[in-house]
Amino acid sequence: MTEWSRVKTKDGSFTLKSFKYNECYHSSEGAVVESLYKHIYPAFKVAEKNDYFGGEIVILDICFGLGYNSFLSVLKRPEGVKLKIISPELDLNLIKSLKNFDYPSEFNSIKHIINKVSENLYYKDENVTIDVQIKDAREFIKSLKKVDIIYQDAFSPKVNKELWTKGYFEDIKKIINPKGVLTTYSVATPVRCALYKLGFNLYTHPYENIRKGTIASLSELDFERVDFEEKLKRIECYTY
Repeated sequence: MTEWSRVKTKDGSFTLKSFKYNECYHSSEGAVVESLYKHIYPAFKVAEKNDYFGGEIVILDICFGLGYNSFLSVLKRPEGVKLKIISPELDLNLIKSLKNFDYPSEFNSIKHIINKVSENLYYKDENVTIDVQIKDAREFIKSLKKVDIIYQDAFSPKVNKELWTKGYFEDIKKIINPKGVLTTYSVATPVRCALYKLGFNLYTHPYENIRKGTIASLSELDFERVDFEEKLKRIECYTY
């Protein structure tokens, strides 16, 4: 039985629609555009400011999905910096199918990495490690130590609420580098409220070519701040 259908997005890249969750893995704006502008560009800007966290960036990719966030991180890896990408994912069949997925032509240079991840759930060379674990993200993150960047890119709270709760973000707070950054497409009030209550500073990205997302950090960042204090004067702050 087919588990997904292929969808072409606005930037020409393809994504999939999950029949289980009745959602696409990316917005209609574009799989590549969304990954770059909502996750990789802002996250790597923070990493650059922090001198690339000592020469190695540890990235937690929630959840691996089609791998756009992880693979584009490899393509955009700063020279001289090592990447260690760890990612939980529940759908083994999806990962096994990635070697046949129709990625954009810019991915051709890392086709050997995509194939290894698809076949073995793992890839390693002198600069890049990708480790995909077929595990529940909620339990997986409890086994981790410090990570520098978190791509919070699970299906939406509407269909996957367990990866957006205040309790979940409490566990995230325990493992994120105090100077690190969490990026997400979500601007949902309960999501921002949970992060705010846990002491995260909230920002949005400066790019005009894509809908706003949320950037969160325990440190001060050079992005447009979300004035959540002002918003609390108008709404009730609640979490999932």
